[in-house]
Amino acid sequence: MSERKRSIIAWTIAGIVVAAGAVALIAGLLTPVTFGWFAYQPLADATFVPGASGVFLSRTTIIGGVILAIGLLTVAFLIGRRTAQVRPNRSNSESAI
Repeated sequence: MSERKRSIIAWTIAGIVVAAGAVALIAGLLTPVTFGWFAYQPLADATFVPGASGVFLSRTTIIGGVILAIGLLTVAFLIGRRTAQVRPNRSNSESAI
């Protein structure tokens, strides 16, 4: 397989991973997190229900963030690899000037 085909396949896979991670992250953030617990202190007549003061993430949000991070790391690797490709060597006499 030629280098160009491998590069196209790598960029396509990286793009798909980034898109899938973004979709999963957005779907997780749009889905309300439900809780099956509450705290009750009988003598103070107060009930604690988690509200907007805490950050609660669903599994979908966490998995989407991880997939997105992996995809972005892959894209960063591919960009670094592309910018650091071997360039033609100059002769030693030209680099000494």
